[in-house]
Amino acid sequence: MKLPAFPDLSPERLDAVLARHNMTGSSVVRLPSGGIFNAIFAVGDHVILRVPREHPDFAEATRKEALAVPTARSLGLRTPALLAFDDALDLLPVPYGLYERVPGEPLELLSRPPIETPDAYREVGRDLARLHDGVRRGSALDALALEDLPPPDSWPDELAEQGYLGALDARWLASWLAHLRDLGGSAPNTAVFRHGDMQATNVMVLPTGAFVALLDWGACGWGDAAHDFAGMPLAAVPFMLEGYRDVRGTPSDDTFEARIVARQLHLALFLLRRGPQPDKSWAERPLGMLLDLVRTLVGLPDPRWRTTLV
Repeated sequence: MKLPAFPDLSPERLDAVLARHNMTGSSVVRLPSGGIFNAIFAVGDHVILRVPREHPDFAEATRKEALAVPTARSLGLRTPALLAFDDALDLLPVPYGLYERVPGEPLELLSRPPIETPDAYREVGRDLARLHDGVRRGSALDALALEDLPPPDSWPDELAEQGYLGALDARWLASWLAHLRDLGGSAPNTAVFRHGDMQATNVMVLPTGAFVALLDWGACGWGDAAHDFAGMPLAAVPFMLEGYRDVRGTPSDDTFEARIVARQLHLALFLLRRGPQPDKSWAERPLGMLLDLVRTLVGLPDPRWRTTLV
C-alpha cells in the first residue's frame, strides 16, 4: 500500500505557521518518526508541530486527536497539552496541531525488554484504566469511531495459497483462531473509549525508563478495552494489567486475556498480509509480533494466558 504524501512543508510555509501562532524566529527541526500518520517538528525547545499526510483519513485523525487530548488530560492522563489546533486550511491543505513538548524519548527506542522497565508499563496500564473508566457517552467524543480490521477467518488459507504457510500450518492456525473465539475473543457488548494505537513508540519515558506521557491519539474511538493492550509486546502486558487493575479492578468476566491474545494474533496476521514494513515501529512488524506472542505465551505460568494456546 502506497501512503499518501505529506503536503508541501517548505520553510516558507512553516514560517507562516509560526507567524500565526506568535512563534516567528523559533527553530524548526523535523524529527524522525516510526509512525505513519504525521510529520513531526520540534519548534524551539517546548513545542511539537504535528502535520498529517494529505488525505481525508489522516486529516480526520488529526481532528480526533484535538478532541481527545483535552478530555484525556481532564481525567488525569499524562499526555502533552494541545496548545493550538488549526483547520482553516489556508496555510496548509490539512489541519495541524501544536502540542506541548515533553521530556524523554519513546519507550521503544530504549531497546530494553519489558522486564527491565516494568514500572513504565504499569503506569501505562493505570492511565488506560483512567481513560476506559472516565469517558462517558454523551460527550463530544461520541461520534469518534475506530477503524476495525476485517475478520481473519479466511486468512490461514490465503497465507497458505501465497506460500507463507503449508496446509497443516494453516489448519493449525485456523484452529487457534477458533479456540480464541470460543474462549471469548470477541468484543463485549459494552464499549469503552480507547486510545486506539497503544504501542511503545507512543509512550514517552526518561532514559531511566520512568514513564512521562502517552502520545498520539489520532486512532482513538469506542471499542473493546482489551484491544488497547494489543500493540504492545505480550511480555509487557502482564505489567500493564497490574497497573490497570490497580485502578479499575479485576474485570467481572474472565475473558480479558483471551481477547488480548485474539487481538494480537488478528493484528499480526493482518500486517503479515501487507509484507515487510522497514523503518516502522515494532507494532508494524508482524513477524516480531508473532514470535513474541508465541514465545511469551509458552513461558507465562498464569492459566488465564496458558489456556489461550492450542
